[in-house]
Amino acid sequence: MEIVLIQISELLPHEEIKQKKLRKLIDLVKKRGGLYDPILVDRETKILLDGHHRYNTALHLGLKFIPGIEVDYLEDESIQVESWPGKEEMKITKRSVLSMAKSRNLFPPKTSKHSISFEYPKQFFSLEELS
Repeated sequence: MEIVLIQISELLPHEEIKQKKLRKLIDLVKKRGGLYDPILVDRETKILLDGHHRYNTALHLGLKFIPGIEVDYLEDESIQVESWPGKEEMKITKRSVLSMAKSRNLFPPKTSKHSISFEYPKQFFSLEELS
């Protein structure tokens, strides 16, 4: 599992974020001077699977790159998706995540819950490296 720098302008989100959580994360990233946790992205489509708050933090800070892990989303059985508790009526699937992002519409915050059977590597990237 390798962390790569991904151009933020290439990414397609599929879910909205919570503004309160975004403000806290922006403050934390500024205080730390960078990002530790990579986002999860579909290699082929550049659809953002996990890390919408980190992505929006990077956008807010005007960064050009964000650390990420690229996966073959539809093929990778170690990655599963379901609806968050209380949102089961949404019937979230891998294909519905991809379709939503491609449509440029967004699910409400905390609609899709990805379960990943591998541990994310972590690496610090300074704001300067990502600018």
